[in-house]
Amino acid sequence: MKKYCLKFNAFTLAEMLVVLFVIGVISMMTIPTVVKVNKERAISDLLNENYKKIELALVIDKISNFDVSDFGFSALSKPYTSSEFTDVLREKMKVLNYCKPTESSCGFESDNLTGYKLRMMNGSSMLINDDFRGEFDPIDNTNPILGATYIDVDGPISSNTAGRDQFGFYTTQKGLIPMGGPKDTLVPFTDCIQKEGLSYACSAWVLLNKNMDYKNCPNVINWDDKVSCNWWFFGRVESNEVSEPVRCRSDVTLPIPRINQDCLKWLFNNKIDLLSYRF
Repeated sequence: MKKYCLKFNAFTLAEMLVVLFVIGVISMMTIPTVVKVNKERAISDLLNENYKKIELALVIDKISNFDVSDFGFSALSKPYTSSEFTDVLREKMKVLNYCKPTESSCGFESDNLTGYKLRMMNGSSMLINDDFRGEFDPIDNTNPILGATYIDVDGPISSNTAGRDQFGFYTTQKGLIPMGGPKDTLVPFTDCIQKEGLSYACSAWVLLNKNMDYKNCPNVINWDDKVSCNWWFFGRVESNEVSEPVRCRSDVTLPIPRINQDCLKWLFNNKIDLLSYRF
């Protein structure tokens, strides 16, 4: 009786080692980049979230304080002090802790900034003060700056460094405006490049372009047409989100924030009390 021996073709040990080596090299080249991009996008998303929540808090406060004789957009221009602005955020947002300028435990302890501080339920910290008060919006010289709002996207648990996890905004009568925009002369974007990204002048870049490539290719990027190290592939990221709560946010694709009327319509259609709406 004949015996048949089946033979199977397979990779040799040497071939398997070569394949594993190639996979390892590719992983070493790509994984750090993917992790970095995801981390930067997460920081941008957290900044965007806090920025839009503040904008909505201002809209709700302005509408809730309408005077019938002032009905219209003129009633939206309230000259907040830093203390009043902080009180609005404490009332309209989910605040975990509130600190006066002389108190700690809310974040920004290692920073040279002073002001009223808030620790938010989402882990972020905010500092509100009177920086730049008396100046005017770099884009709109009829819009006075009332102070500054600084946001630490992950609170006191991380690097606590400007341009890395801390970002700055002008507090104006028309809302928050990120520092370092294309036409900003008070905190120009060139300051972000010159200080290797360690500046509040990087704030507008992170918010609008959703990356931190001022760290990676500072001599390549610009506001005109190169908004990423990979600008020829990615280009500018625009937001087309329409569902709630995104509708209750300002349009950050514009240099100047604007009130989003769709949000107000959504609140009214869903019979949500403006005074009690919390997010």
